[in-house]
Amino acid sequence: MSCMTACLLTLLCVAEVDAEQINPVARPVLTTTLHEWTFEEGDDGWQAEHNCRLKAEDGLLKIVATGEDPFLHCPIDVPGGRTALTLRARAKTSGPGTIFWTTDLAPHREADKLAHFSVTHDGQWREYTARFDAPGRLTDIRLDPGQAAGTFDIDWIRVIHEEPHPLWIERVDRVGDRVRFRIKNHRDKPLAFSVGDEKHTIEGRATLDVFRPIDLTRPLDAVSLELRSAELPPVRRTIFAHNRAAQADWIQRPLGSFAIKVAKDGLTARIERDGQLIAILGPTVHCDGKLPALKRVDESSLRFQGEGVSISLAIDGSELSVSIDSQQPCEGPVVRVLGSMEQGLLAGLEYLGKGETSSSKLDIETAEHLRFAPDRLKVTMPLMSFVTPEASVAMTWTDMQLQPIYATPNFFDAADDHRMALQGKKIEAVIRFDRVALEETILWAVKKQGLPPLPDPPRSQKEQWDICLKSLNGPLRDENGWGHCVQESWKRRPFASIASTIWRLTGEAPELPELVPGGTHVANSTIHFVTGRTQQWLDWKRRQVAGLIAGQLPDGSYRYDGKYRRGHFENTASGVCARPAYMLMEHAYITGDRDALEAGLRTLEYIKRFRTPRGAQTWEVPLHTPDQLASAQLVWAYVRAYELTGKQEYLKLARKWALTGIPFVYLWDCQPIMLYSTPPVFGATFWRHSWFGLPVQWVGGVYAYALTKLAPYDDTLDWNHLARGILISAEQQQYPDGPYIGLLPDSFNIPHQRRQPADINPCALVSLRMVLDGQLDFLSVAAEGEHRIAAPFPVSIRDGKAHIKGKPGVAYQVLIDGQKIVDVQSQGEDIVPLQ
Repeated sequence: MSCMTACLLTLLCVAEVDAEQINPVARPVLTTTLHEWTFEEGDDGWQAEHNCRLKAEDGLLKIVATGEDPFLHCPIDVPGGRTALTLRARAKTSGPGTIFWTTDLAPHREADKLAHFSVTHDGQWREYTARFDAPGRLTDIRLDPGQAAGTFDIDWIRVIHEEPHPLWIERVDRVGDRVRFRIKNHRDKPLAFSVGDEKHTIEGRATLDVFRPIDLTRPLDAVSLELRSAELPPVRRTIFAHNRAAQADWIQRPLGSFAIKVAKDGLTARIERDGQLIAILGPTVHCDGKLPALKRVDESSLRFQGEGVSISLAIDGSELSVSIDSQQPCEGPVVRVLGSMEQGLLAGLEYLGKGETSSSKLDIETAEHLRFAPDRLKVTMPLMSFVTPEASVAMTWTDMQLQPIYATPNFFDAADDHRMALQGKKIEAVIRFDRVALEETILWAVKKQGLPPLPDPPRSQKEQWDICLKSLNGPLRDENGWGHCVQESWKRRPFASIASTIWRLTGEAPELPELVPGGTHVANSTIHFVTGRTQQWLDWKRRQVAGLIAGQLPDGSYRYDGKYRRGHFENTASGVCARPAYMLMEHAYITGDRDALEAGLRTLEYIKRFRTPRGAQTWEVPLHTPDQLASAQLVWAYVRAYELTGKQEYLKLARKWALTGIPFVYLWDCQPIMLYSTPPVFGATFWRHSWFGLPVQWVGGVYAYALTKLAPYDDTLDWNHLARGILISAEQQQYPDGPYIGLLPDSFNIPHQRRQPADINPCALVSLRMVLDGQLDFLSVAAEGEHRIAAPFPVSIRDGKAHIKGKPGVAYQVLIDGQKIVDVQSQGEDIVPLQ
């Protein structure tokens, strides 16, 4: 055997333990078609069962759904087990598709014998698959082709048995100048296979190492291994080995403060800064692990052409645009960032800190922790980025049907770099090379794409107020008050925030013998000021502030040591400190309380050490988990700090945290209710219940409310536009009718367009809409010199007096300097001396 083809084989014990490595190549599946319906001779036994009509015509089964929940079924007699039902169809209905099945062992349709599949209702032919495990023999298949009236045409349906391939390349490592491929035999008996010309046998349940050499003379070498067996389909794995010392004939161009060197074969590029290698494009494009033979089109451009594929690179300042056109699915550009990682982002799925790994189990422990090739519907905006001490590298794209790839470390290529790429046939991407913080890459991507136009509001303001009041006077309320949510587990109480919302909407204060603080996600205590209870509110707030100060550590921090700390590297986070910080600063803003101000500023100084929004919902979500609520509360706190001190540094920090919240917002859509909806965290409740791609609009609403506080002082983005988009999405998600009319569901299932409980009172949405419409929702605060006044109507200070735009005939109170309470009987234009 020559040195270029030699393989070193080492039989290993199954019990050998290695460092855990994510395998990005799924174990191959062997398939056998058990039954097929082609509809060439008729309906092939399919029968309409509910709200639909069937007709076999022109080799198609044409389904007309006549109402909600249409379904049809067909008897069948084939083996069960691991099964996939695949169909080619075109749909114009709505909602997901569902498969029900029965077997000889379980002859009745039940909730545990169903599988869903997403349907695109655009009238185009597509293939859909639903997978399930059905022990016994299949006896019946029921198909629900959507959830509403419409049409659904089927070309063919197949029932396929699936079995995992017994051979799998389960791990790949680079070892010096070789690549080690570890092969696993999952069968109990030995398996014979070949690697090139060599024939080998691997024992049952054993592993085998195969080494392949790397061509170190090439800047990039595709190292492949293919296993062939007479009885089984081949198994193949390729990695791309980058060799820093290898030289080539390079085409050099400036790239902002960086430089790019492109190999003349078009397959590799290097990005350098002051001679230091920062990143590589390696490869620029490949098809299923195979590098195409490319030739440069002309000497004046970076355009390359090969058989069935072309690629072009264009430079504009610090941006590199990459255009790929391929006849078959390909991957590119494969961007590999070198150096130690400081921050990383895949919008909607990953928000990484220093030295962290992607697809980890720190935030979710189910199979959904694997996010290297995520469901595209869970990507909130087209952005991937890595930040190292030497550079920030970010990629954006326009076609959201492209598949993003994201991995750190790069377990695709057994390398310690950080990898991002796109997969598809026609790929247009822009990559920016700079030296900025992660949040600045977010800003770049948003400005590059532009904030999307606002969705159409679902109803007028009058209609909106009407459904909100209906919700507050419906099953949410009983003789004891209101529930935060409608479900009975939420105790009804006389919540001040809900009573305040009703007063704002109707001008009438609910008659309540007592008031309990809270009840909504945006606190509102106006009701105290219009029912003569300002002193009660002030006493409660002072007790709350005293408790917050007592819980503060000398360095200004707050700590968390509950059960959701597991996995985090310390017992604090930005979100743990954010809530007390914004509460202290809000109280200082209203009252001028010096103790609250000083304590709040201490916490805000401590928070400067954080870069990731996380840990704001430790009542159910891990401390480590990236969290938009942390972004919201930090924006709120830093804006108040700026207003109270005038220090520009605090305004810059408010802007920073506002940017960190954007990746939690959908800035694209492919469903009626999706745009500007807000998945709350990049993780899971209890490490089990995933929130990826699942909007929780109350969290987004708090973030949007905080943005309205930043908007008057910062024009980095149109923050009010972003906030209104989030508001409109929330109003779309509210129940439009029925017993829960006006309530906001806790979450909204985008593929199924389904509202999911618990169902929340809409008061925070009322506050957000009022603020965006220029109305007062809470207290108006004015300050001049040493004086500060808070009132339930718009207030300003002129000539040492408070001027209040009240409402004639309304009795209310104002709070002066956090101490003095003055009763006012409004004349419309009210003047209150401050001395």
